[in-house]
Amino acid sequence: MKKSVFALVLCASFSLANPLEFDTLSANFTQSVQSEDAKINYTGDFSATKEHAVWHYTSPTKKNIFFSFTKVTVIEPDLEQAIITNIKETPNLVAILSGAKQNKSGAYEAELDGVKYFITTQNDAPSQISYTDKLDNKVVINLQSVRKNEKIDEKIFAPNIPNHYDIITQ
Repeated sequence: MKKSVFALVLCASFSLANPLEFDTLSANFTQSVQSEDAKINYTGDFSATKEHAVWHYTSPTKKNIFFSFTKVTVIEPDLEQAIITNIKETPNLVAILSGAKQNKSGAYEAELDGVKYFITTQNDAPSQISYTDKLDNKVVINLQSVRKNEKIDEKIFAPNIPNHYDIITQ
């Protein structure tokens, strides 16, 4: 189920034509990941620009995930560790949203790397993203208090790894 978390990188740019477009995006979120055997619910908040994103998970455990075009850094305070992964290509939310087409019901659909995403909007912003990942986990991300195109301090996108944490590089 951890790979589902990485499926939603928020990095890239949009054109300005529909409610899924943004220069910056911030929101609180709840994410449920349902596998055949278990269901896990996550809560937190995220912020994104065209180049970076950060997801702060507050429940069930604290975790911070920092995304850029080339790297994902996961900081896990409970484990006192940071995992740094160099990436070449990962599905990112901006690519998903920018490629989404409105269907007959008014929702949006997109397909990326063989995964079909369903996006609903509210108040001219994305409000829910749902999909079944490649491990057959059903993922639903609900966005609350969505803020589009507000100024974001770029400093929040820089991972701050405490000196005593174990660092794992992949």
